Amino acid sequence: MVDFSKKEYEFPVTVEFEDVDSYKIVHHTKFVAYLERARVHFLTDLGFDLHPENMNIVLFSLDLRFKKTAQLLDNLVVSVFITSMDEFRLVLGYKIRRGKELLLRATSGIAFMDSQTRQIVPAPEKYAEKMRHFIIGNRD
Repeated sequence: MVDFSKKEYEFPVTVEFEDVDSYKIVHHTKFVAYLERARVHFLTDLGFDLHPENMNIVLFSLDLRFKKTAQLLDNLVVSVFITSMDEFRLVLGYKIRRGKELLLRATSGIAFMDSQTRQIVPAPEKYAEKMRHFIIGNRD
C-alpha cells in the first residue's frame, strides 16, 4: 500500500523455504526477486500499465547494499520510493527491513524503450505526471 504522507510503498514478504540457501539464509537472488515484486506492485497500485502501447519498461541499473541476513519464515517489509526522475529515467530506492532492523538498501533505474526501434524514449506524460508527485530523494 502507498503511504501518501511518506510517499513510499510497503510490500510485505515472508521468507519461504525455497528462498534460503545451504547456509540457511536468504540467497542474494531472492532479495532481487523481492525488490522486483515490490516494484511491480508499487507501479501497478499507482495505476501504471506495465505494458504501455509500443513501449517496454526496462531495467538499466541495480545496486544492492547488504546490511544483515534474513532467515526462513522471517517477516520482511520492502519499502519502495522514487529518488529521482528525468525525462528518460526513473530511479527507485528500496529498503528491506525485519521489524525496525535494516537488512538491505538498494536502488534501481528503469526507462521506457520503444518496442520497435529498441531506443530509449521519454516517459509518457501520463506516467511522468503521476511519478513527479512521489519523488522524495534519497532516504537513509
